[in-house]
Amino acid sequence: MISNGLAKKINIFCLLTAIVIVLVLPVKKEIWYDETVSMLCSKGISHSTPSEFSNINTANSLTIGQLNTSANVFNATVLDNANSFLYNILLHWFTLIFGNSIAVYMLFSKLCGITLLIAFYVLSNLFFRQSIFTSLAILLLATDNTIIGMSHEIRAYSMGAFFITLSAVYFFKFLFQKEKPFYLFLVGLFSAAAILSHFLSVYVVLVFLGALLFYKRLALFSVKNVLAILLPVGILAVFFFSAFLGLQIMSIQNHEILQKAHDFSLTEVLLRGMKFTAINFKAVFPAFSGKKPVFILSFLLIVSLYVAGIKSAADKAEKRNLHLLFLQGISGSLFLSLLCVKSHHYTALYFRYFSFCIPFSCLFTAYLLSVFFDNPRINLFIKGSLSAIIMIPPCVLFILSVYKANPILKYNHIAIASQIVRDKVVKIEVPEWQDAFLIQCVLPDGYKIDYVRNATSPYFTIYKAGTTEQVPVIRNGS
Repeated sequence: MISNGLAKKINIFCLLTAIVIVLVLPVKKEIWYDETVSMLCSKGISHSTPSEFSNINTANSLTIGQLNTSANVFNATVLDNANSFLYNILLHWFTLIFGNSIAVYMLFSKLCGITLLIAFYVLSNLFFRQSIFTSLAILLLATDNTIIGMSHEIRAYSMGAFFITLSAVYFFKFLFQKEKPFYLFLVGLFSAAAILSHFLSVYVVLVFLGALLFYKRLALFSVKNVLAILLPVGILAVFFFSAFLGLQIMSIQNHEILQKAHDFSLTEVLLRGMKFTAINFKAVFPAFSGKKPVFILSFLLIVSLYVAGIKSAADKAEKRNLHLLFLQGISGSLFLSLLCVKSHHYTALYFRYFSFCIPFSCLFTAYLLSVFFDNPRINLFIKGSLSAIIMIPPCVLFILSVYKANPILKYNHIAIASQIVRDKVVKIEVPEWQDAFLIQCVLPDGYKIDYVRNATSPYFTIYKAGTTEQVPVIRNGS
């Protein structure tokens, strides 16, 4: 047996290693469409901003820079669909302080990923009390391609996952340690922050709410508890009232997706739900094979292990923890599948949208292993085999994904901005204002340059001292 002191050192080492992974990766980075939306929104530039420049063909960077206000960040977020305001406004302030390089934009997401790992470490210790299984949980999370991938994307997923994990820390403390109204306040506050980071984190919040009602019943509605949740609920109410237009825009976007969708099938929803459930709970075999029997068998493996874990649990507390963690882990699959059924297209079953339940899937899997290992009736060979089946494939998948990572260049605006600064360019022709806005997002604050729109040209025309250079515009909107 490993002593608690040694286990604590190993756990901290694993946490630090996971943090290094977040900082070092990716080896190569290219942005894609959704990331450009986050960058533009954080600078107060919305989908409608180009129309405000439609009657002019020349603008300078100082004029465009005047859009970079907190009020415009809110407006741009609402016009996008109101999602991820907290991320956009914090990214806005972060780049005001640290600059507009692509490394700074990425650093913000990496810091969110690091805080997620730290919050997960704290959450894991609530269950494992510094046993070696905390390290196993961290290993499962740190090798999850979605979690690591989102810590490198200029999007809100890592931030939402951090806040929902931090909320879970106080959720479990309130539920099973001490019924402090302050804990409940923090559950509500961090849940509100998660929702304002990304709306889909609500599926975990719904599990929190259901569990609180189930375990606390009428005691939940004491005067102190009600007062504790008034502020978080009030923050959400004020935001959604102010951003109601964005919710209408989201509805329109959903309708437009529906118009393009074809051959919707409940069977396909079920299969995709099984696939993501299996992968999130670390039966990652569907990531190696796209065959439907693999989806089904991998899902059934997870369900079988869940049932076996309940039967192997030493007491009611272990069974309760398994139930809660499993429900939190599978909440993404259930909620997103229901969204697909409601919308009649598959957009909701997208791997990024599971970011908020994956920490709980990883924690459930590690906790399940701890239950098996604590059970003297289970043969050591079986324990070792289960550990290998659960731990090795995710690590192999992660290593392969890092080794094969070779992102496609979808936008060359970052490279153009670097060239502008390097060559001290003061004038550039762009095909569309959107191209100018994206370049502006990564230029140093106060840099002076004139943008000229030439809608008939597919090139950036860069005016240097005495010469011009034309570079084809790369703008892949997918």
